Amino acid sequence: MYPPLQAVLFDLDGVLVHSPLDLPAIKKELFGDASIFIIEGIEALPEHERDEKNDILRRRELEAAAKATLDPAVHELFDWLESKSLKRGIITRNSREVVELIVKNHDVDFGAIVAREDAPPKPDPGAVHAVCEILGVEPEASVMVGDFHFDIEAGKNAGCRTVFLETEKFKHLEPVADARIKSLGQLKGVLGNWLEN
Repeated sequence: MYPPLQAVLFDLDGVLVHSPLDLPAIKKELFGDASIFIIEGIEALPEHERDEKNDILRRRELEAAAKATLDPAVHELFDWLESKSLKRGIITRNSREVVELIVKNHDVDFGAIVAREDAPPKPDPGAVHAVCEILGVEPEASVMVGDFHFDIEAGKNAGCRTVFLETEKFKHLEPVADARIKSLGQLKGVLGNWLEN
């Protein structure tokens, strides 16, 4: 049994923001292999190689962030969250610099931000604990919303409720989430039910 809902935590890319970030192409550029997870792949390299790869990753991420668009449902959803006194935050494997560029370009308040410099990357639950600490809520009183199994695993590992957002890129995934939605606009219905029960 979960306590009353107090906060909604979001993944960034593919959930709140849509960008032309081509992860398979970046993986091939960095490693010659598209099956490696980027952050973990870079961390496994010798220090001098890490710096070089991080510079490439930074450039590619900033290029994509400059062209990013907000999901059309974001502003209405955030207004609704505020009307229900629900706090919000994001947990992203992106850099803080990328998040700040998106915030500036779209004049949007994501709430508390935990980027890859701030905590171990998802699926480690450390980032969930970190954002909950910033918001002053317990993970059990929060819900994690994401479009990849790392998001759902991080939320579950921290004790959150979870919502999987089915996107074209990852709709084949079947993470064990508390709810599954096909668009961000459907999230209010799920959260509304949880607030009532």
